[in-house]
Amino acid sequence: MSLFRRVGMYLSFALIYKAHAARYLLAAIRGEKAEGVRAIIIDENRVLLVRHWYAPWAWTLLGGGIARNEEPEEAAIREAREETGLVLRTIAGKIGIYKGVVGKNDKVHVFYTRDFEGSLAMKPNLEIMARSWFDIDNLPLELSPANRRRIEAYRSGQRNESGKW
Repeated sequence: MSLFRRVGMYLSFALIYKAHAARYLLAAIRGEKAEGVRAIIIDENRVLLVRHWYAPWAWTLLGGGIARNEEPEEAAIREAREETGLVLRTIAGKIGIYKGVVGKNDKVHVFYTRDFEGSLAMKPNLEIMARSWFDIDNLPLELSPANRRRIEAYRSGQRNESGKW
């Protein structure tokens, strides 16, 4: 990997952290929990990853915040539709709930599914600049380390795991 790409990747990881921290602080100010979701969507032996406009040199699992009065599974289904255009018919299971890095109320629920319909939205939107399928055995170097750990947990059969993000 070139020095430029490596610097861009680490800058993107830092920007992702800063965006997450800002979301956490806003939730804390409002007296809300800062819970989020990530979804591992599998098609045959491929996993779906996205790139955000604010972090263009990093791939991540799709996901986002859980809205007030929204169940985590509902949030994963909503985020999949918003970020990729795919409609998740069911959630197959949960890899785990992880403590985020910002504070004690910072949690991330990670789900997985193979049960979806529709086609991948190829047009960029206000949040996501790119979406792509990757061979689960050959993930991109620019994949966020925490997301890589969640995909590895899925591959190894881990379920209902807990720990640090």
